[in-house]
Amino acid sequence: MVVAQLGPILMFIAGIGLLTAMLLRRTYRQLGRGRRKYDNRPIDAQHRPTNQWDGAKADTAAVIERQKVELAELSRDVNGQLDTKIMVLRELIARSQQQIDQMEALLSDSQVQSAEQL
Repeated sequence: MVVAQLGPILMFIAGIGLLTAMLLRRTYRQLGRGRRKYDNRPIDAQHRPTNQWDGAKADTAAVIERQKVELAELSRDVNGQLDTKIMVLRELIARSQQQIDQMEALLSDSQVQSAEQL
């Protein structure tokens, strides 16, 4: 009876042991792959400045070029906004001139009618 009860327990323990071994093996493989990826790159392939200011000059030139591009984009945006506002202003001036003309015509008509009534 004792042997019959130990069979399933031993199978369960063996399954847990096998699963643990498989997971540990997979983890070690993944860790080993990650280390090899970074170890393959030689340090000499990276740019080494000849003096203290080499990297700073390159960075400064890149910053200036980036600022030039940003300024050009900003000026293009501002010019577009100004052109739009100028067009709207011209349209408003044209409408106001039409309204002025209409009001002057109505004023002259009302003066003519008041002169006729007298």
